[in-house]
Amino acid sequence: MSTSVAIAVITFRRPALLRGLLTSLQAQELPSGGEYAIRIVVVDNDAEGSAARVLEEFGDGTPYPIASVVEAEPGIPFARERSVELCWNDDALIFVDDDEVAPPGWLATLLEAWESTGADVVTGPVKGNLPPGAPPWNAYSDVHDSTGRHTTGEELRKAYTNNTLVSRRVYHAVTPGFHPAFRYTGSSDLHFFLRVHRAGFRIVWCEEAVIAEEVPVGRTTLRWLVRRAFRSGSGDTISRLLIRPGVISYVLVLAYASARVISAIGFALAGLLLGRKTHLLKAVRRFFSGVGSLAGIVGINHDEYRERHGSADGGGAVPGDLDGGTGPGAARVADPGSAPLADHPDARLP
Repeated sequence: MSTSVAIAVITFRRPALLRGLLTSLQAQELPSGGEYAIRIVVVDNDAEGSAARVLEEFGDGTPYPIASVVEAEPGIPFARERSVELCWNDDALIFVDDDEVAPPGWLATLLEAWESTGADVVTGPVKGNLPPGAPPWNAYSDVHDSTGRHTTGEELRKAYTNNTLVSRRVYHAVTPGFHPAFRYTGSSDLHFFLRVHRAGFRIVWCEEAVIAEEVPVGRTTLRWLVRRAFRSGSGDTISRLLIRPGVISYVLVLAYASARVISAIGFALAGLLLGRKTHLLKAVRRFFSGVGSLAGIVGINHDEYRERHGSADGGGAVPGDLDGGTGPGAARVADPGSAPLADHPDARLP
C-alpha cells in the first residue's frame, strides 16, 4: 500500500504567493522506488474565501489533488488546527507557508530523510529571497533564518511549520496542537513542537531539504527586526510557561532572559571593538529577544498578525475539548474571547 502524505498550507489574502507555492508543489517529483500518495490541503483563513480564485487554476489534470476549506475563525492557530483535522488520516503531513517556493527535489529529499532516519519529525532550512533594494545588513545576517544552522541528522528540541514533515503518530498524540493564546502573535508552532519534543518524539534536521521564502520589503527594516526579536522572545516564554507552569519555570525563564540581555551587551562591545556588523546585529536581536522574554512572563506579546486580520476577533467562542482528541478527529481549540489569552484558564493546555 502507498504511504499517504498531505502537504498542508494555510493562507490569508496572498493570491500571487499562493499561486507560486502551488505551482512549485505540483512540479515536485517523488523518491524513486517509493510508493506515495501525495495531496495538497489548503486552509483559507479569509472568511470571504479569496483563495478560491487561485485554487480554480489547479483543477483536474494536476499531479497532486488539492483539497481546500475556509476557516472563518481568524488567527494562525485555528487555521493550523483545521489543517491537522483535514489530514487526520494521512500517514504524515508536511507544513509549508504560503509565501514559500519549493525548489526541484525538495519533496523527494524530505521524504527520503523521513524514510532513512525513522524520525517522528523532519525539518529543513528556509532560505529567504530578499527583495531588490533591501538594506545590505539583511544579506549578511541570519535574521531571515528562523531555524538556525544545523547538520543533517542532528536531533533538535524544536521546529517550526515553515518546512516540516510530521508523522501521524505525533499529531494524534499531541492534540489539540495549536494554542489560541498565539492567535495573532505567532509562536503557536514553537509551542506545539516544544510539546512534541517533551512527549518523547524525535525531531531530526535535514540540511538538504531546503525551501525558499519570499521576504517582503516590510521585513527588511530594523524596526521589523526589533519587533520580531521581541515577539520571538515573548512567544518562547509564554510557550514554556503554558507547558510547565510553576515557580521553577519562572526562574528558568528569568535566567534565560537575563542571559540573552547580558550576551547582547557582550556582542555589542565586541562589534564596536572589532568593527563587525554581524555582532552588532546579534546584539540587537538578543537584547530585544531578552526583553521580549521578560515581557512574556507577564503575558505581554506583539500582535504581529492582528493588522492583517483586523481588530475584531471574528465572533464568539469556538467549541472544543481542551482535554484532548475524542472521536476520529483532532479536538478543536477554544477561543476565550477578548480576555488576555495567555492568562486565561480556558486557554491552558494540559
